[in-house]
Amino acid sequence: MLLEKISKSGFVFFMCLILLSDTAFGQEDGNKNTIYDVKATIIELNNRTLECSVRNHKVIVDQPKSFGADDLGPTPPEMLAISCGSCVASTIQFIAYQRQIEVSDIKVIVEGQVDFAKAMGISDASRAGYQILDVKISFQSTLSADEKREFINTVMELGAAIDNTANETEINWTLVD
Repeated sequence: MLLEKISKSGFVFFMCLILLSDTAFGQEDGNKNTIYDVKATIIELNNRTLECSVRNHKVIVDQPKSFGADDLGPTPPEMLAISCGSCVASTIQFIAYQRQIEVSDIKVIVEGQVDFAKAMGISDASRAGYQILDVKISFQSTLSADEKREFINTVMELGAAIDNTANETEINWTLVD
């Protein structure tokens, strides 16, 4: 059975999706509401440590000690890599569930380099963020190698955080008092 092959966290994820399907994504005028509102709040704690909140979750974001910070959490670019990689893994779970494909032992490694030359005022030659993210994906399944590649192509097209990483996303900002 598929649910026996899914990890405990994967099972919880799918149970939440089932519950959400009748609540947050409930029927309205005969159509499913597929919009998911996100609100993240970031506040400065001390030194360069930030507390980030979304729903009822908190994440500490910081900088390395070599940057004069306390190294209490990942940096914002590291959070972007985490977001991309966890989206790949979650989307693998989600699509596998939808298609009733057994998957297990999902592992995603995301690697990249950030050049701080622009942020430090040294050079404008390269962008401030990642030039490229290398994503290495492995998982167990009964799919053939070609079917796995096709499956991952679908995953890379459908993951929300993957989409925001791979494509330009407009950022509107407002200075508030």
